[in-house]
Amino acid sequence: MPLTILRTQAFQACRRLLSEENRDPYSPSYGCFDRRFWGWKIVDYPEATYQRNAYALAWLLRHPDPCLEIRADILTDAVQAALRYTASIQHGDGSFDQTFPHEHSFGATAFLLHPLLEAFLAVRETGSTEFRGTVERCLRRAADFLCRHDEQHGRISNHVAGAALSLRGAADVFGEARYGKRSDELIEQVAASQSAEGWFPEYEGSDPGYQTLCLYYLAKLYGRRPDSQLKTALERAVEFLSWFAHPDGTFGGEYGSRRTAVFYPGGLALLAREIPLAASLFRFMADSIAAGRTVTLQDVDVANVAPVLENYLAALDADPIDTKDGGAPLPCQADHAGRDFAQAGIYIRGTRRYYALLGVSNGGVLKVFDREGKKAIWNDGGYAGQTASGEWITTQVTDLDRTCTATPTHISLETPFFLLSRTSPTPGRFLLLRSMNLTVMRSIRIGNLVKKLLVQLLMTGKRQAPLTLVRTVEFGTETVTVCDRISGRLSLRWLECGRAFVAIHMASARYFEGATGDGTVEIRRIDVEALNRSGTFEHRVDI
Repeated sequence: MPLTILRTQAFQACRRLLSEENRDPYSPSYGCFDRRFWGWKIVDYPEATYQRNAYALAWLLRHPDPCLEIRADILTDAVQAALRYTASIQHGDGSFDQTFPHEHSFGATAFLLHPLLEAFLAVRETGSTEFRGTVERCLRRAADFLCRHDEQHGRISNHVAGAALSLRGAADVFGEARYGKRSDELIEQVAASQSAEGWFPEYEGSDPGYQTLCLYYLAKLYGRRPDSQLKTALERAVEFLSWFAHPDGTFGGEYGSRRTAVFYPGGLALLAREIPLAASLFRFMADSIAAGRTVTLQDVDVANVAPVLENYLAALDADPIDTKDGGAPLPCQADHAGRDFAQAGIYIRGTRRYYALLGVSNGGVLKVFDREGKKAIWNDGGYAGQTASGEWITTQVTDLDRTCTATPTHISLETPFFLLSRTSPTPGRFLLLRSMNLTVMRSIRIGNLVKKLLVQLLMTGKRQAPLTLVRTVEFGTETVTVCDRISGRLSLRWLECGRAFVAIHMASARYFEGATGDGTVEIRRIDVEALNRSGTFEHRVDI
């Protein structure tokens, strides 16, 4: 049943893509998947990463579904048009744009090359000599760019792993040894960055959601060229991931460095036959997807349809072992669970009654789940509030060096409050950005520097406020108790905790999670008048 649901969602998404793509052969943007650009005309450049969707249409061409009744010639034309258009928006250096014009994005190029190669192989023999020459030049230029450049604006493991997979594909298709050599270098780079705890860095720390995408790329690489060292890295990565499937069927979230709750199933499906724990995690999350209790392909916006859909298709291709077979239980299914990922700053405690995850590195984010009821009973993203002067503050800021003491029954952390960035686009800001895009940011070096500054502004910047939280969490057999002590001199309008939220810019966070409707939202408003008078306030919550 779970694979049937994945298949249904995948085929529905493929049909949707035929509306996202401009299939008008007389249009100058024939083959473009960014309908905001070619249809609505409300953006001034096409986002290149949308062109990854050619892969899904090529897959459908190879795996036709009689229920869809989509003719092969329609799919062939759509894929060929997508490949031609992608070549037309490629920069001379082989790169593509994602976030702004003249970005020359390493990540966008890394993500595009692999699906474009696969799409090209599906239609190469039906295309003209001119078509084959155009697309081959495009793909080779993209591979050349990835050989010459690195990701510059952050430690983003899934980008590097995606580039490694793309280059391995280019090496296999074109017989270029240098592409394979560069792929091996990038694989070594990702493997070397893996924590002893099993996680790959995503900006400032670990992010289980994005690690499932990184795992997909690495699993595909392992399938192409099995390697004992890579398998060991994959086993450690799967073991880490197994702790972040929740009893209610959700996965990851606000305790991760990127706060994402999207589960990419492809890597686990590909590894299911070799790594028993991968099979267990895939089965559990496939059931959750089928039940609509986690973020699914139907929930993500068009910007993330391509990678999620590709993972669903990979899972179908892998035909993993029967999802009803036995296997090793996940931590959230065990009667007792406890794990300290001290380097990641995530601590997990579980009893017969509950399963709890504490994100120390993110300022005390706490999720508690009723194991028997399979629902969230506490989902706290930390504190958020507003000062008398109108500034917003929060405790949800990532710091892997945050002070913490931990025992099996008590965990205590201390964190300052920080100013909360709430930046939104405005016409003036876009005018400034486009002016820079069209002038100084044509330089890759300057463009990467500006991207680093934007990451600091929207994600990793830390401006402290004169307020401190000491949070102590006691893990009993039946209950979890939270004792908070807030101290400092800062005039506040309001301050609260007890609800899920995301304090950084992350487009891939905040998708709807079906199971979250079962949980109890218990917002705790702090008596700011007492805090303003005395400079301290304490409160306790029994969960």
